[in-house]
Amino acid sequence: MDYILYMFRSLYRVRWWVILGTVLVTTLIYFKTKNMRGTYDVQTTLYTGVVSGYSIEDNNTGINYALAQNAIDNLINIIQAESTLKRVSIRLFSRVLVEGSPTKDQNQITSACYNYTYNHMKNSPHGKELIALIDKNSVDKTMENFMKYEKPDINNYIYGLFYFQHPYYSLEALRKVKVNRLGNSDLLKVGYASSDPGIAYNTIEILMKEFVHEYRILRYGETDKVIEFFKSQLDSIGRQLADEEDNLTQYNVENRIINYYDETKEIAAINKEFELREQDVKLAYNSSKAMLEELERQMDSNTKQAITNLSLIEKLKQASDLTGKISEMETVSDNTTESARKLKEYKDSLRQIRKDMSEISSQYVGSKYSQSGLARTNIVEQWLDQTLLYEKAKAEMEIVQQSRNNLNQKYEFYAPVGTTIKRKERSISFSEHSYLTTLQSYNEALMRKKSLEMTSASLKVLNPPAYPITTSPTNRTKIRVIACIGSFLLIFGFFVMVELIDRTLRDSVRTRKLTGCPIIGTFPGKMHLNPYTKTFDNHSIRSLSSSILRFFTHREPGKPYILNLLSIEDGSGRTDIAEQLEKYWQSIGLKIRHISDGVDFHSDSSRYLMAKNITDLYTPGNEDILIVEYPQLDRANIPTPLLLEAQLNVLVVSANYGWKTMDKINLHRLEEQLGATPYICLNHAPKYDLENFTGMLPPYTPWHRFTYRLSQLALTESFVHWTLHWRNKSPKTATRKPTIINDDDE
Repeated sequence: MDYILYMFRSLYRVRWWVILGTVLVTTLIYFKTKNMRGTYDVQTTLYTGVVSGYSIEDNNTGINYALAQNAIDNLINIIQAESTLKRVSIRLFSRVLVEGSPTKDQNQITSACYNYTYNHMKNSPHGKELIALIDKNSVDKTMENFMKYEKPDINNYIYGLFYFQHPYYSLEALRKVKVNRLGNSDLLKVGYASSDPGIAYNTIEILMKEFVHEYRILRYGETDKVIEFFKSQLDSIGRQLADEEDNLTQYNVENRIINYYDETKEIAAINKEFELREQDVKLAYNSSKAMLEELERQMDSNTKQAITNLSLIEKLKQASDLTGKISEMETVSDNTTESARKLKEYKDSLRQIRKDMSEISSQYVGSKYSQSGLARTNIVEQWLDQTLLYEKAKAEMEIVQQSRNNLNQKYEFYAPVGTTIKRKERSISFSEHSYLTTLQSYNEALMRKKSLEMTSASLKVLNPPAYPITTSPTNRTKIRVIACIGSFLLIFGFFVMVELIDRTLRDSVRTRKLTGCPIIGTFPGKMHLNPYTKTFDNHSIRSLSSSILRFFTHREPGKPYILNLLSIEDGSGRTDIAEQLEKYWQSIGLKIRHISDGVDFHSDSSRYLMAKNITDLYTPGNEDILIVEYPQLDRANIPTPLLLEAQLNVLVVSANYGWKTMDKINLHRLEEQLGATPYICLNHAPKYDLENFTGMLPPYTPWHRFTYRLSQLALTESFVHWTLHWRNKSPKTATRKPTIINDDDE
């Protein structure tokens, strides 16, 4: 309860600081917001098509909400990007200067905005140069001139226009553009507020166009570079592939190769047939040769003479030639009519020669049988047949050997050709695979670009910005209320913080909290302008006297009651309290003696320091109360016997005094000397603290009565008094006789 009262009193004590500070801040905010105008709000809705739009790449197989959210965030960041806002700033500046008019509002641009913008530029250090850059026929040309003029220099007007504090065209002003996504939809809500309606409208209108332009440059730029890269790679690989194919074609022409694989298969088939043919020819050749040798062994001399006849040999040579030709034609035949005719002629000539050879051989055969019993005619016939067969086999053997050489030459030719062709075909296959892979990537890049074109095409303004007519409501009242409440809480919080950390004694509650000592009474300070100062002193000294006199219950014979007034440091006012007590007690007939340091005794003397009794310091008389004013505790020690001899030791402190660490130490020493906690008398106490000990002090006005009851939390006391007063005034109670209470009644 005491702390609740203490907090209310603390607030009441600084009431004027809180009230005046709150009024001052509120008044300042009032005049600052007096000319505050509402802003013109312009809003538009942009459809993005990111979530529900058609896409070529994923064929609408499903929606990836993480990617969709990322795409929405990218669009929002592009709208609020510095590069986008910079283009908006320069284009807005150019449009105002080109399409605005100094005398009237036109083209959604107010004359006030035009004049402010034009004069601001004209009065700059390079105003003439900037005016020369304005092309009244084209906003785009003017914007291009300004962008060329801009340089990253602090003295460059266009550079400072965007990066400094301009109310319309600066980065700080344009960052007030608000972009919000409407729920989980494809819609973005873009809004901007400005004090000028034309600036608000044109900013949003230009922003939508510049945003689409920036988005296309950003997305198409990277896609076009990829497409350009794949196109160059495709052309390079295509040229390489064509060169390799032309090289293979030229190699086939030079080596007379139509189809290498079919030709090699044909050669392999010929080689297989040739091997079989070669085996047959060798077998026939060896068989005919062995037969001839056997027949020649069976021949006699006459028969041998017959086979060595010149005519027979000549015929045999002719037959051999014909046999070779026939074998050659049969082995290598072109199946033509001329070849068939010649083959028939050769065969007819061979039969005729064979017939002639038989006739010649018959002329030389003498007997019909040989010695072994064989017919000589058959031996010669057989010899002739075998000779012809031998010649035929011999001719075929020559042809086979020649064919073998030709076939070996073909193998020698086709072996390196095949390796070279395979290497060229492998290189062509690799180039073709690279070409197809690059072509696929190129097509994917084209598809990506087409998808981006569809996305850009889906960026559509659903609700175009409208030119604002009225301003939005201002927050002046809200700002003033917030300023009033905020200043009150801030000032009050400051004083509460000071109250919590402050160690000034100030009143009895803080004194008891900081010192831990009981409070015996309070005494007011000097109030020069208060007519009730004397009254306050009388009430306070009377209350203090009553608190002190209750300790004077026993004294030694021949000695007065002793009151020791102590203080920690000079300026506490113990002398004033001693004088007031002396004067008051004398007025009621008590005999008082007042002694003090420096007058009746000296604290730096050995007599004082070694005193065992108060009589060592003065000679007792017939006084009733002895008031002893000792020196300050921080200056001199007080002998313990003198402290223990007194009926009451009172420590006088000033309410204006701060309780320091040194004071705590001196108090602790004093407590050790006394063996108990001393009482404290608070001097220079405030009026509300005096009333805790004296009751309500004058003036007794209704307001003061109310505040006093409120300070004591007597919240219903007025109601009770009013009820009793009403009862006393009522007619029934007025005619009722008073009731006599006897002593035996309770």
